[in-house]
Amino acid sequence: MNFIKAWFIDPDNKTACRFLVVDAYNEPKPLSYYKRNGFIELFSAEEQEKESTNLPAEYELKTRLLYFDLIVLANK
Repeated sequence: MNFIKAWFIDPDNKTACRFLVVDAYNEPKPLSYYKRNGFIELFSAEEQEKESTNLPAEYELKTRLLYFDLIVLANK
């Protein structure tokens, strides 16, 4: 994960990316991995994510959207 983050902020990388976005399995192990690596949930609650993606309230989310803001690393 550190390699990917570093690759996107390298001055020779011309992709112009600011955010890394993942669609992680909605299970404790994958979610904790991404959170340990600085990723933040795009929606603070599953209900918000369901509403945003037009899913019924009773639907069980299989994945959650998380993001990492690369500007944090670029400013170091």
